[in-house]
Amino acid sequence: MKKNIFTIYFLSAIIMTVSAQNQFPSPRYGTATIRYNDTAVYIYGGVIQETSKSGNQQLTSELWHYNPSDCTFKKVVPSGDELPGMYACSPVYDPQTGKIYFLGGLRTAADNAFYSFDPQAFQVSKKTQQPYSQRSGMSGEYIGSGKFLFSGGRLANGTASSAAYVFNAAQLTITQIADIPQGTALYGHNTISDTVNNKAYIFGGLNGSGNNNFSCYEYNTQTNSWGFGPSIQNYPQNEWTAFPASGNIPNSNEIFIAGGQKYSTNKSTNSIFFSSNLYTVNVVNGNLTAQLITNNLPPMIGGSAWCSLDSNNDTIFYFFGGIISITTTGDTTITNNFYRYNQTTSQLQQYDTTQQTWGGIISSINETDFSQNINLQIYPNPATKEIKITIPNNEPIESINIYNQNGQLVKQITKPNKTNINVSDLNTGLYFIRTDSKAKRYLSKMIKE
Repeated sequence: MKKNIFTIYFLSAIIMTVSAQNQFPSPRYGTATIRYNDTAVYIYGGVIQETSKSGNQQLTSELWHYNPSDCTFKKVVPSGDELPGMYACSPVYDPQTGKIYFLGGLRTAADNAFYSFDPQAFQVSKKTQQPYSQRSGMSGEYIGSGKFLFSGGRLANGTASSAAYVFNAAQLTITQIADIPQGTALYGHNTISDTVNNKAYIFGGLNGSGNNNFSCYEYNTQTNSWGFGPSIQNYPQNEWTAFPASGNIPNSNEIFIAGGQKYSTNKSTNSIFFSSNLYTVNVVNGNLTAQLITNNLPPMIGGSAWCSLDSNNDTIFYFFGGIISITTTGDTTITNNFYRYNQTTSQLQQYDTTQQTWGGIISSINETDFSQNINLQIYPNPATKEIKITIPNNEPIESINIYNQNGQLVKQITKPNKTNINVSDLNTGLYFIRTDSKAKRYLSKMIKE
């Protein structure tokens, strides 16, 4: 499947960069990512350090440019107003003004302004106050005529919002419209635009109670009114993306959803499971259909994602950074791993920053270590819903780590209060299991059916 991607030529000679070779962003999550055209992607802000659930977030104001033709990142320093440290803002690109806009987000200092970035003049401008308080995880999408629909978001106090707004890029105005139907508060949801029929649809995410949103809502751009949209065929309703990874491609009735978290009614961090799925969602004549492209992505929450076309006109999906594990105490591990997936060849590759080349997945485990069970009993095996883990002498278990076939951590449980582990959310396939006591490490394999 190919995508018709809007392209605008980019004057690369005027880029002002920090003088350094082989630059590469440090680990981070909650960044704003926007594809300016097929030769430029910008990554802005995010959390670059958070060692524990109770630790202070360290927000960054860094702006990075990625060039897919030579796989290089460059930290850039635009002129004009200074960008603030910001987490999970909502970026959009307007093809008419040729500018990128950063709306929403949580900032290092309370500030309701929004910011525009001109990639040709390479300048940032701070704009008039937004008519709403700071919030992360709003969903924004182009709806035609130089306008963008923004909705929902999570406020600084942790509550979700049901408010919706229309941003006019030409007039630099933000107008509040009617709330999402039934006052439904959402964050981490998605928006897809049907500019042919003057409609936009929002779906997915979590509602104000922290439960998964199973409804689809329709916004009519001509009558400025809301209604209920159609059900989405094949959509993974048990997943949410923890700030959507979408194409943000103007004039396209298709987005993609990458990674994220699988939902569970169990609110404990014991239940956190990272999705390795990549979906597309298309809207045709008012009907929405999701399609699973692959279930073998590197697991992540809050990472960056975008797509482009390569020299063979293949659709290439890129994934950078994000959270790759959360312990039962809420401690997080963030990464700057960089991957790409070729939809035509079904090939997943990881970028080796040392060799500066694309290659195979850099595994966090050594498969030869798992060639035999090392005093770790798992049953049933193969499994469908649940496994029971037994180690010698009933030693207290400090942690259980489950890795996928790429050797990437997909589930982690620290100090479990039981040895029965739910595996129903895992995709079918081979998994490696490492169980640590205070004194020893026990290894085994498992087949999920």
